[in-house]
Amino acid sequence: MRVWTCPLKKGMEKAFEEFALKEATQILEKQEGCLNAFFGIDYGEPSTGVVVTLWRDIESLKTFTGGDWREPYIHPTEAPLLAEKPKVSHYTLVGKIPR
Repeated sequence: MRVWTCPLKKGMEKAFEEFALKEATQILEKQEGCLNAFFGIDYGEPSTGVVVTLWRDIESLKTFTGGDWREPYIHPTEAPLLAEKPKVSHYTLVGKIPR
């Protein structure tokens, strides 16, 4: 599981939402091994964008990131929306709600 967070530039919340729903969703749907993705915004000061992705394995994530999977991937369209370099954290999934 990969958690990407980044403060957004002031007034860029709607643009981040549109990027997430239109572009990032399509990009991640096409990625072999990306099992799911969730996008959110914390509307505090500053606003923060968050992307949580679930990957089948590290190799799938490495294919997506194209290099050091521990570094944030920044799409050229989203770069102007970000106030600073994103942070990423990685977790091993140990369980889920059975449904």
